Amino acid sequence: MMRKLVAYVSGKVQMTGYRSKVVTIARAFDLKGYVKNLPDGRVKVQAEGSEADLERFVKAIKIENALIKVEDIQAELSDGTEAYDDFFKVVGEHETDKRLDVAAEHLKELILVVREGFSDMREGFGDMRGGFNDIREGFKENNATLNEMSAKQDDLIDSVKEARGGIVDEVHELRSDLKGRTEERLKRIESDVVEIKARMKS
Repeated sequence: MMRKLVAYVSGKVQMTGYRSKVVTIARAFDLKGYVKNLPDGRVKVQAEGSEADLERFVKAIKIENALIKVEDIQAELSDGTEAYDDFFKVVGEHETDKRLDVAAEHLKELILVVREGFSDMREGFGDMRGGFNDIREGFKENNATLNEMSAKQDDLIDSVKEARGGIVDEVHELRSDLKGRTEERLKRIESDVVEIKARMKS
């Protein structure tokens, strides 16, 4: 059985693209009727269809997003008249047409994208801050490692110096010993030569 819904919607519903949303939803439910702005700032919706579809429709048009905020819907059901072939928006004098409503819808989507973008950027800056902290900690750890390596290098240089000093001392001692032994051998050779000469003369 065909039923008729008459609903008065109040809130932030004019000049927000609300009527175009209502038309889209009504056509999705295959409802017939119209939606129009009222002088007092409310929107009037008249729709005809099955009672179950009209009840779901009333819930669906209670919209709240970046531009639209429905605060109250006063709805009343009665017998249908089957007076309409489609669902349409009534455009009064000085009211926006479909193109401006579409623009309002795009603006709403842009607002949502910008909000999400700023949220992502805020999270990204948080991640970057964490990354910089990690890098700072990494530099601190690297600096500590470099200091430790520098201390080890200094110890190694000192050890090499000590070892070199010891080697030089040992070389000096060896040279002294070698010199002494060489002189002793030369003296013996000279003595032997003198002795041999003396024997050859006699």
